[in-house]
Amino acid sequence: MRKLLIVLALALALVLSISLPVFADTSQDVTVTATPSFVTITNSPGTWAVGNAGTKIFVDTFYYANPGGGTTPPSATVLDAECHFTADTTGSTVDVDLTVTWGSFTGGSCDMTNSDSDGSNGASTYGAFCWYSGMTYSGKVVVKSSGSSAMLEDHSAGSIKWGVEIETRTNAWAGSSASTSTLTVTATAS
Repeated sequence: MRKLLIVLALALALVLSISLPVFADTSQDVTVTATPSFVTITNSPGTWAVGNAGTKIFVDTFYYANPGGGTTPPSATVLDAECHFTADTTGSTVDVDLTVTWGSFTGGSCDMTNSDSDGSNGASTYGAFCWYSGMTYSGKVVVKSSGSSAMLEDHSAGSIKWGVEIETRTNAWAGSSASTSTLTVTATAS
């Protein structure tokens, strides 16, 4: 009987060991990676002489920032050759929106403020628009001193050629000395 009890005990132990789960690991690690988004922009050239360098500008006239610096607007679909500036966001790790703002002309005789409206000019205000290579020119974007809409949205890292136009104020200049202003292109994460 003792042998029978030992056999039954061993059989019961074997059944229990087969039916109970074995817990070797009670926890697992998960590696979590946090990669920062990064926006960078450069722009060249850093200057534009309205009209052409050394040329006097006229009141109530359109001028286009293109390599020729002239008074001829871009084609229906804007070409690289019709854009004066190149914005480069190559170092960005995310897509970006590009926005252009333009402040007042001061320090000379042809002072003007941005009309900050629909791109039209006035007695002491100028109107402005911007565009980029490859876009439809009729879709150009109004440039304001602040609060401009994005010229280009969801731009992948890389360079893009762009330009701007100004319609000078309608009233005569006070003299012949040059005024200056700051045109700014800004990249923000999309």
